[in-house]
Amino acid sequence: MAESPAFRTGYMTLLLPSSTGDLMVRSTIRNMVIDALAATGEWPARVHVVTSKLEDDGDMKRWFVEYETGPVGEAVELPDAFE
Repeated sequence: MAESPAFRTGYMTLLLPSSTGDLMVRSTIRNMVIDALAATGEWPARVHVVTSKLEDDGDMKRWFVEYETGPVGEAVELPDAFE
């Protein structure tokens, strides 16, 4: 089985309740990306929330996220463009 590349860029779409407060969005999304990448043995060194869109039902918000993997435990914080 081939090993995962040391560094790569990836994209995810995540759903959160639209009532999630602004202070919780970043940490919740980062934790969701960490959990998803754990299955491949990767770590998100950079997580950038690109944009969001309210779903038709109004109860959920779809977040578009870009990430780069890197050394485990390393984190690079970038400002996000919340909409």
